[in-house]
Amino acid sequence: MRVLITGAAGFIGTALLRALIARGSLADAGGTPCRIEELVLADRADVPLAGDAPCRRTVLRGDLAEPGFAAQLAALAPDSVFHLAASLTLEAEADEPRAYRLHVEALRELIAGFGKPPRLVLASSIAVFGGDLPATVGDGLRAEPDTTYGTHKAIAELLLADYSRRGRVDARALRLPIVLIRDGAPSPAVSDRIAAIVREPLAGRDVVCGLHPDTRMPVASAQAVARALIAMHDLPAERLPHDRALNLPSLSITVAEMVAALRRVAGDEAAARVRYEPDPTLQRVVDGWPRAFTSDRASALGLHADADFDAILGAYLGADLGANRGADVGADVGANLGANLGASLRGKGTA
Repeated sequence: MRVLITGAAGFIGTALLRALIARGSLADAGGTPCRIEELVLADRADVPLAGDAPCRRTVLRGDLAEPGFAAQLAALAPDSVFHLAASLTLEAEADEPRAYRLHVEALRELIAGFGKPPRLVLASSIAVFGGDLPATVGDGLRAEPDTTYGTHKAIAELLLADYSRRGRVDARALRLPIVLIRDGAPSPAVSDRIAAIVREPLAGRDVVCGLHPDTRMPVASAQAVARALIAMHDLPAERLPHDRALNLPSLSITVAEMVAALRRVAGDEAAARVRYEPDPTLQRVVDGWPRAFTSDRASALGLHADADFDAILGAYLGADLGANRGADVGADVGANLGANLGASLRGKGTA
């Protein structure tokens, strides 16, 4: 089986690559596990290939917003596609034509180039929802996006449902919440500004939070998202809803609760590094998204939220807490980190 991942160098793409290598197989059209023989990793950035893998890994560098690259990928005749490449919220607002080429035109070019219809999983977004939202967004709510990014994702969902009806692809879309916690240097992406609320203090750095402490939002770890994307891929088409899109059930949490978890894990000094300064633009974007994100259909199919934010922090920090992170954080934080997180997770029954 040949599997294509677009956006493979990204945060979710990296987590998905690890998960696929560890799993080693995906379901074929008949539901039978089939060994992954090649992973084709496409991105405009370098794709890290740390560690060994039992399958062949092929890296293709290119920009899906540029003409021809999508057709090049389609010509490889992948059996399965995880379509993660995206221009996120602020980028899409700043350059709508490029975002449309990436989100819509490249998707159409991909599908037009396929011979045998592959199974395709789109990483969609909570941003397809907007307007006057209920406290909890579940199955069946009409997509009314308030951003260019959300509009493009909604268009992509409709296109994939139509192309699936026409037999051109076996597609399904998984709507993701805010995915945390990306490592590395800060970026202007909305999700990364939220991740920075805990990532920067864990690294011994101060951080400015532009959101009100009571701001509630749905979040998920990259590891939970990778598992859900694979599960979505393996679902038989007859178990999908008519629109072929599902919400990923997610943990609903406030900024204040994130900081409280940070305090439990890394102590008072780390929590004190968070400084609140209102950012009306950031607040408006986040307030336009669902506050709680659920799906009875997805839950019935085995897709579940992270247990709590402590578990998301644990997934970010990894198992060897003191050795891996202690040198990177302030002395007091490093001394507290492993013991505090270990006790927190043990108390919650988390491995």
